Amino acid sequence: MKLLIYSTKLLVILALFYYNSTYSQLVNIESQRIQTDSIRFVINGDLSYSSQKNNNEKFSVFGASFTSQIKTKSLKDIFLLLVSADYSKVNDYDLSNSLLMHYRYNRKLSNYIRLEAFVQYQNNKLIGVDYRELIGIGPRIKITGKRDLKLYYGLLYMYENEKTINENNIICYSSLNRISTYISGSLKIAKDIGEFNTVTYYQPCLNDFNNYRLNNQSSLIFTLTPHVKFTNTLTILYDESPPIGISKSNTSFTNGIKISY
Repeated sequence: MKLLIYSTKLLVILALFYYNSTYSQLVNIESQRIQTDSIRFVINGDLSYSSQKNNNEKFSVFGASFTSQIKTKSLKDIFLLLVSADYSKVNDYDLSNSLLMHYRYNRKLSNYIRLEAFVQYQNNKLIGVDYRELIGIGPRIKITGKRDLKLYYGLLYMYENEKTINENNIICYSSLNRISTYISGSLKIAKDIGEFNTVTYYQPCLNDFNNYRLNNQSSLIFTLTPHVKFTNTLTILYDESPPIGISKSNTSFTNGIKISY
């Protein structure tokens, strides 16, 4: 109970901090998990910034995220808290301004199966999402859990409540029932040089499988020091039914520094 109260308080504090800033980025939740079973409390932070000025045009991008994972003494219960943000602009024009807050509970049922439940809030100007609220529950299955190779499969029910704004400033509201299924993997690079992580999500609507999202995020991470890593991440997002005027597919490549304690 103390862990639940602490994690909830921490989520609120983080949410207030990032909400008062004006930037945020869409972060893949799977990449923020800490897989090591022997560590009970972990805090991770990510920062990235770039700035260019060409032909009197100034382009700036800033991103940040904070993750805290807590495990109970028995290692059966895991609480994952995440807040992320990004902001980009050209001269005085905002290109993106998005926010994501995620809280996930994970309960060990056996050596290969865990039960997961989560809630999430998101907004993202680039993909026309004024807000997207999610709640979901389902099993997470360990395919292999070797030291250098880990594979997982998840199959969750997800309820989605969303408000979108298209290019004509027309507001649309929707409430959908979806399946959120994913497969994820991580591979350690020899001699602790780094690791490769990848995850693919498939999220169809239950009453219309032609309305689906297909997302992939792959990261190559190099270890600089025991607490500092250099990250390279490719994210591909596909939405078969986006708001009018929004592209069905979006791709981004980012690199930055990851700090862990």
